[in-house]
Amino acid sequence: MAECAFHPGVETGVRCTECERPICPKDMVSTPVGYKCRECAKPVRTALQYVKPRQWAIGAVVGLVVGLGGGFLLGWVLGFGFWFAYLGHGLLVGEVVRRGTGGHRTPGVASLAGVCAFLGAVIGAFGPFGLVLSTGAAVFYVRSNRW
Repeated sequence: MAECAFHPGVETGVRCTECERPICPKDMVSTPVGYKCRECAKPVRTALQYVKPRQWAIGAVVGLVVGLGGGFLLGWVLGFGFWFAYLGHGLLVGEVVRRGTGGHRTPGVASLAGVCAFLGAVIGAFGPFGLVLSTGAAVFYVRSNRW
């Protein structure tokens, strides 16, 4: 009889369905396809949850360009003080950051969009209401699957 791959000296007749290592009852994880060892039974990170470093960099650059540029235009050049302009700024920054990161909607990407919109709102001197509205719109847009 084979010995457990994780507990030497413990005999077993069961093998992992994925890697074929012998496993004892302490190491068995029941899955729909049979017993697996703890290493093979770990859930894998999906591609939708993993944002590559290059995607982070692209998202940060485009988010800062649009956030700061939009904040400067709204606050200093055009002088808008309307709530829908702040909302549009946040939505635009959220969309640009989401597309820049490859379409990801993770909490980290939403935070990046919020930071970019916040910095743009500070540069544009939106005021407390505009700051919250723009930042909140950017975060909400990235996290929302409906828009």
